[in-house]
Amino acid sequence: MRFPVSCLCAMLLAQSLPAFAALGGAPGAAQASSPQASSTQADSVRAKAAARVTNYNGYSVSETLEPSGTTVKEYVSADNIVFAVSWQGPSMPNLQELLGSYSEQFVAAASVPHAGRRAVAIQSDQLVLRSGGHMRSFAGSAYVPALLPQGVTPNDIR
Repeated sequence: MRFPVSCLCAMLLAQSLPAFAALGGAPGAAQASSPQASSTQADSVRAKAAARVTNYNGYSVSETLEPSGTTVKEYVSADNIVFAVSWQGPSMPNLQELLGSYSEQFVAAASVPHAGRRAVAIQSDQLVLRSGGHMRSFAGSAYVPALLPQGVTPNDIR
């Protein structure tokens, strides 16, 4: 049985996983809008406490392991703005949380019929996103080209 792509996108975006900072926002800027969201944010605070942060020249990378086993990385500029995110693991992270205001572009791109695997690619001035995989093995990354710190290239986002 095949699910319509729009159903798949809705399921991926609606997952209840720890909240992360949204792409283009400040780390920890996600706001709770319901009691369930408050619980999710509490989980996020615990997850963030165990996050591994690596500092580079002009930016840092916060790597968090979700309860599902998926690793999510947030790339944060010296100005404290999330300029990129990446993920890899057995399940998709909550892309609505990770992509923030850019999530609508992902949903639109994923809804377009295309042959072969269900990989999604967006290449625009506002967002570059690659996402793909199969059951129990998903990976992807997204970044905002205008927010890349000087000296950071797309190859640095893994």
